[in-house]
Amino acid sequence: MKWGRGTRKNAFAIAASVAFCVAAADHAQAQEQQGQAQDAPQTSTLPAVRVNASADNDDTVGLVARKSRTGTKTDTPIDEIPQTINVVTSAQIEDTGATSINEALRYIPGFSSYGADVRSDWYSALRGFTPTVFVDGLQVPNTLNLSSWRVDPYMIDSITVLRGPTSVLYGQGDPGAIVDVQSKLADGGRYREAGVQIGDYARKQVMFDIGDKIDQDGKWSYRVLAVGRDGNSLTGPHAEQRFAISPSVRWQPSANTSLTIAASYLQDWGDASNNFLPAQGTVLPNPNGRISPNLYTGDPTYSYYRKKEWSVGYQFEHKFNDIWTFRQNTRWMHLSLDNGAVWGGGLDASDPTEQTLSRYAGLFQPNYSRFDIDNQAQARFGTGPLEHTVLLGFEYNRQNSTDSEWLALGPSLNMYNPVYTPVSTAIFFGPDSFGQTNTRTTLDSFGLYAQDQVKWNRWVLTVGGREDWSNTRQDDIVGGTQVKQDDSAFSGRVGLTYLGDYGLSPYISYSTSFNPIIGVKMADGGLPSPTKGRQIEAGLRWQPPGKNLMLGAAIYQINQKNVLTPDPTDPTGTFSVQTGEVRSRGIELSAVGNVTRNLSVIAAYVYQDVKNISANDVTLDKWPVSIPLPRQMASLWADWTWHSGPLDGLGFGAGIRYQSGLAGAADNSLYIPSYTVYDAAIHYDMPHWRFAVNAQNIFNRTFVSGCQSESACFYGNPRTVIATARYNW
Repeated sequence: MKWGRGTRKNAFAIAASVAFCVAAADHAQAQEQQGQAQDAPQTSTLPAVRVNASADNDDTVGLVARKSRTGTKTDTPIDEIPQTINVVTSAQIEDTGATSINEALRYIPGFSSYGADVRSDWYSALRGFTPTVFVDGLQVPNTLNLSSWRVDPYMIDSITVLRGPTSVLYGQGDPGAIVDVQSKLADGGRYREAGVQIGDYARKQVMFDIGDKIDQDGKWSYRVLAVGRDGNSLTGPHAEQRFAISPSVRWQPSANTSLTIAASYLQDWGDASNNFLPAQGTVLPNPNGRISPNLYTGDPTYSYYRKKEWSVGYQFEHKFNDIWTFRQNTRWMHLSLDNGAVWGGGLDASDPTEQTLSRYAGLFQPNYSRFDIDNQAQARFGTGPLEHTVLLGFEYNRQNSTDSEWLALGPSLNMYNPVYTPVSTAIFFGPDSFGQTNTRTTLDSFGLYAQDQVKWNRWVLTVGGREDWSNTRQDDIVGGTQVKQDDSAFSGRVGLTYLGDYGLSPYISYSTSFNPIIGVKMADGGLPSPTKGRQIEAGLRWQPPGKNLMLGAAIYQINQKNVLTPDPTDPTGTFSVQTGEVRSRGIELSAVGNVTRNLSVIAAYVYQDVKNISANDVTLDKWPVSIPLPRQMASLWADWTWHSGPLDGLGFGAGIRYQSGLAGAADNSLYIPSYTVYDAAIHYDMPHWRFAVNAQNIFNRTFVSGCQSESACFYGNPRTVIATARYNW
């Protein structure tokens, strides 16, 4: 089988060969070391300097994380953080059988999905807004949705979702949430694992995780993870394939100093798995019946998707004394995409039978490079009865991007009896072409921030502020024009938490955000101001004493101002004014952990009310629809595993996910029905081995996950079944 177009090495075979050779060599080495074990001197292991708090075994037990650095950029117990924070651990990713970040977040409050797609994780709204994505505390490139940065779930230690405005620590972004992915990195531990997966849609995957100390004293350690996958798209004739590798090395000369150097490489080949379909035939009646969820709207001979991404960086930490600690996180990232696409554009108006789909063709070739450096000085000290954790930081990032796009009207397609007219690049030079757009954008951002966590008896006050400056330059290479934009903004957070009896910790907080609007001109020739968000939140966490269980409840309201809305004085509809405002408010409930020794649960519920409370068009008092935004969502995953007796190691899991009906189209004229789907798992652990079978949407329910407009509706994922076998030694 070929990779995309042309001849490529088979990544599945590469990863399988490497895993086999490493495993065989390491097994031989282990045998030799075992024979020498009795004569070998005993050496001490240096204590680990925690770079990623959620990755530390003392802070995470199974499904429950006790600490997180994401919420404050310091090692802070979660029950002291005055904002809602959800941590999806590697155990939860494994138990639920998640094959992407999108799937890993299915059982946290308020998360819904477009469906599986090799191109992107297509993050849904959290608290009404698209979340900003980070990896190991640094933001990934800000890209088009079809070219978003991805991390294979096998390489993830945990995923932290910090809800509400986060600009005080992380700079520009919408006020809904950030998603921070923590990688599996070298930490001085010994890792020996190899695994295989098989599933429907011809899925085949091999993976390995190898790590250990390099020297006898444990000052140097390494870790390498790799994944190779081959399979078929959910729709269409093309394969979906991936090769990813993530090596890291840690140097820890003493208990006070740690340097971890990490790199990653990922390459995806494939095509669009989910399709843009008209409302007529999906959520609205069509005289020809329902459109098949297996309909492929692309072109078998033209459509392709080839993405490469790599990163290299380091995490440095040095503790000078009992008071001062310095940390520096640095990373360079690059992503390139070559994508030929054909997609649906709604019903063809020339066909009264409503059988024909209009289609568009595009050629997308964006490139993104991003550099980030975050310097942090932390001081822990006391002033009388007060305990302080002070954080001072300076952050700089620079992103360069080019975006070359060709667009044209493609050949129509009969949705009920598809016959594919071949598409070629010649279409972009013909009469149906919309021409080429080619832009080059450079963004420089600087941020200075300070935070103090003040603890007095059972009270914890968290207060912080940040000033950001950003400079944007965008060149229209085709049009020969240039736009420059300078923005600055102050953001802050203040929160109060009470550490009560019986593991109860109520909190209240106020936080703000900002997000520059790039590449837009106002009617007066000026540039728009950044959008600004503010949130008030109150919540309650409960960690029952003696239980590995965490429950949470939160109520919040977010207002985002300076939102663009059409200029009522402009009859052409070309310009906008910044009088729009979005209000989001809701309630969130969550529970995760062990109810008994054998029974664990992950439960979530959210009720939200999101509206455009100020606008100059049909969106006034309507729900935003650019991403799925249901009013209610609920989910429950339960796992029963025997830990003793004749069934020791055997376990069963079952899940249910509910999403209420939601609005579609800008004027909310569409209604997308509610749906409920069920998941299941069976797994068995024995010495050195783990076997598991995970099934999603086990009853194969056909449902629509969302509609951006009458011409852009999406089916949710069909039933998928994946079997996994992993060997540890």
